[in-house]
Amino acid sequence: MSVIKAKADASHAEVECTLSASDTYVETLTIKPIPAQPWLTELVIETQYLTAKNPQEKRVKARCCVERAQMVELSNALEEFLKSIDMTRSAVNSVSQDKEQ
Repeated sequence: MSVIKAKADASHAEVECTLSASDTYVETLTIKPIPAQPWLTELVIETQYLTAKNPQEKRVKARCCVERAQMVELSNALEEFLKSIDMTRSAVNSVSQDKEQ
């Protein structure tokens, strides 16, 4: 399940994407600029345990700051990965259909 929430105004932009969710656990990725360092973007992965004593609490699992060029590289890497998965699934489906015939 992936939900994307975008927040933007004149001075601040932020995107949050749900990476994983269940009845007891939520993992999100937040992407936002760093105002004090405008050439950098902050990527934060947070976890939230819905059965914890404080279910609203989010804990930082990972945080990194990257420049725009690396954001573009990350986007390209994700696109290539998704294409390779699609090609693999297509090949597997083709073999499965051939075996059924």
